[in-house]
Amino acid sequence: MPSTQTRRKRKLGKFLVELRERAGLKPEAVAGLLRKSTSTISRMENGHTLCDYAVLTAMLGFYQATAEQRKQAEDLWEEAKQETAPVQHSSSMPPKYRAFLKAWDDASSARTLQQSLFPGPLQTPAYRAAMYRALARFINSGTDADRDSVAIERRQQRLHGPNPMEFLILLDEAVIRRPIGGPLVMAEQLRHVVRLTQLPNVSVRLIPFAAGEYGAMTGGLTVLAFPAPDESDVVYLEYPSGGDWIEKADDVAKFAGTFDDALSLALSESDSIEVMTEQARRLEQEQ
Repeated sequence: MPSTQTRRKRKLGKFLVELRERAGLKPEAVAGLLRKSTSTISRMENGHTLCDYAVLTAMLGFYQATAEQRKQAEDLWEEAKQETAPVQHSSSMPPKYRAFLKAWDDASSARTLQQSLFPGPLQTPAYRAAMYRALARFINSGTDADRDSVAIERRQQRLHGPNPMEFLILLDEAVIRRPIGGPLVMAEQLRHVVRLTQLPNVSVRLIPFAAGEYGAMTGGLTVLAFPAPDESDVVYLEYPSGGDWIEKADDVAKFAGTFDDALSLALSESDSIEVMTEQARRLEQEQ
């Protein structure tokens, strides 16, 4: 496995440290039991190296992990090993998307940039249904669509409640101009987004056509930040049937900087709301 520290490997490593310490074992003792160096154990525990499954199983045995702890460790290991980028279909709920949902639950804030559609947490059911019809080659059944809808609704819940996520959405003007689902569905979607901006933790900004080119025009991206001081920001890149993670600090900084560059071209929030409201009115008048 590549010796690259990632958030998911750090989560697994932290969990293994907790189990080891609860079992009263020192890293040197575990190294001796596994016939490995102490530095190898350290790299596993600090998230630089992902152990293979046999080693994980052995450590869980040494630590006398319960069935529940074993399941949690195995789930963390499965998430941490998702380091390739194959096209994955919604019928199997891609592991990286499952990891994204868990990271979304943990995050304190999210910044997302979209060039062609409203992000899931802002979508109405009718708008989302129109998108599923367009993505028929990637969504294999109604069950897949239902499963994905449940996941999106779960993400929407983070915008509400006693400890809501801070959510900044940066949209290309094309997002509001393309009448997905027809004029009335699109008008309803725009009105819905305008209402969401009344939440103190939700902000929507538009990049107008007049701004010209910007650095993130080829695909959606989301930057997640976490409350724990030892957890670095991560970036999730989206494509039609899944996504991929960016966790190396230098690369995350490039995407975050690109987001900020695009944000500097955007309209103010009040002007963005005015443009969306006018577009909804225009679409309604077409009927």
